[in-house]
Amino acid sequence: MPTFRYTGVSREGVGKKGIVDAENVSAARLKLRSDGTYPLTVAEETGGGRFLPSLSLLGRKEFLPLLTRQLATLVGAGVPVMSALQSLSAQVDDPESRRVLVEVQEDVRSGMSLARAVESHPGTFPELYASMVRAGEESGTLPLSLSRLADHLEEQSRTVNRVRSALTYPLLMASVAALVVVFLLSFVVPKIVGVFSHMGRALPLPTRALIAVSNVLAAGWWVLLLVLGALVVAGRRYLATDRGKRARDAFLLRLPILGRIVHLSALSRFARTLSTMAAGGIPIDRALRIVAPVVGNAVIAEHIEAAAARVVEGASLSEALRHHAEIPPALVQMVAVGEESGKLDYLLEKMGEAIDGEVEARLSRALSLMEPVIILMMGTVVAFIVISILLPLLEISTIVR
Repeated sequence: MPTFRYTGVSREGVGKKGIVDAENVSAARLKLRSDGTYPLTVAEETGGGRFLPSLSLLGRKEFLPLLTRQLATLVGAGVPVMSALQSLSAQVDDPESRRVLVEVQEDVRSGMSLARAVESHPGTFPELYASMVRAGEESGTLPLSLSRLADHLEEQSRTVNRVRSALTYPLLMASVAALVVVFLLSFVVPKIVGVFSHMGRALPLPTRALIAVSNVLAAGWWVLLLVLGALVVAGRRYLATDRGKRARDAFLLRLPILGRIVHLSALSRFARTLSTMAAGGIPIDRALRIVAPVVGNAVIAEHIEAAAARVVEGASLSEALRHHAEIPPALVQMVAVGEESGKLDYLLEKMGEAIDGEVEARLSRALSLMEPVIILMMGTVVAFIVISILLPLLEISTIVR
């Protein structure tokens, strides 16, 4: 019978690890639960004796989704948050991650809510994390909120990995093309310019433009680097302000392809989180104010807060949302049906799933288009340089003949 190595937590919140015999992973989990152990990781033991996933074996990017998933499992099983954090922090090998978890644990021990504890560590826990945890605590559905947050973080990680995989080849081609451009501008073009200067004739416009770019790069490349660095620093400081965040989010919504993906992603978070709030019995106006920072877009968050103000004045949720162009009619109609049928939380959850499906489809199409577009752009730049060099050479050959 196969053996499985596990880590888990007892009913008292004490960390445990060991080996269990079972037919498969599911049977191993059932056997551990029957023995009073809540499994965190279960994997078949191999010759090397190592297993995944484990918080001690993960990098920073994989750490947060798995931490959230395991925390949701423990809290959902009835383990106190304090004991769950203590058990999870014992598994972490990275000193910085362990320090953060220990500080969160101490804050919770002192009486602070989990949301406020994680909010004090923005470098590890994003704003969305604290907002989702707060929503779960206020609605009494912390395990569900943590589970949904883990779903979001895992999907986000998968999306980043898909984007990186799709961009590997185009970026490689772009890097090679950039090296070719630098080589041509630094070595080939300056030498050919000397030949062109003795022609005694006006050079073609593409050639003159290429020579001008080559002269600028040769004479002031360090100035361009300084200007670029200054722009990056100034841009980061501006985007750190509320005005800068709103300007950035408004710009993202206006982009041709990416804007629709950003818009739908924000609507998905809105629908799913509001579903949790509605299921927890929180008043709609208060739920909307909790949801607003969760959507991840300042423009849509403003519309949601304005809708909350209309609800306070006596309007229904569907009526309050109908006044805002960023909220699509299909979502408003679904909210109206949910209010009439008393199944608002269920319909919002289904709406969130439907929006996620559309986001996935649009993202796949965008990634499939990105590779040929990048290659086409790089090919155009290289072709321009080659043509700019060949045109005067053709004129020289004509004169020689």
